[in-house]
Amino acid sequence: MPNGTLDIMKLDGQPVTYQIMFEQNAGGTFVARVNSDELAPFMHEEMRVDLAVAESAAGRAESEGRVRVPDIFLEENNLHAAMEYLEEDI
Repeated sequence: MPNGTLDIMKLDGQPVTYQIMFEQNAGGTFVARVNSDELAPFMHEEMRVDLAVAESAAGRAESEGRVRVPDIFLEENNLHAAMEYLEEDI
């Protein structure tokens, strides 16, 4: 079960979008790109990040432009769900 760092970066453009990266401590990166109104719900519903953590990270990413949240634990199947979400939008 992967443990890693959640890295959220605000991207320029209209509408504002965010790049979400999950970097596994053991190696490997999973990436998704979502609109600002989908950021916290995506992290919570698709990646199964705790709601309070997702909302806090989304708020900080909006105001600071980038936020890194270390020591996040995600179940392997939640990473694949996030990747499937990304593949559908490409």
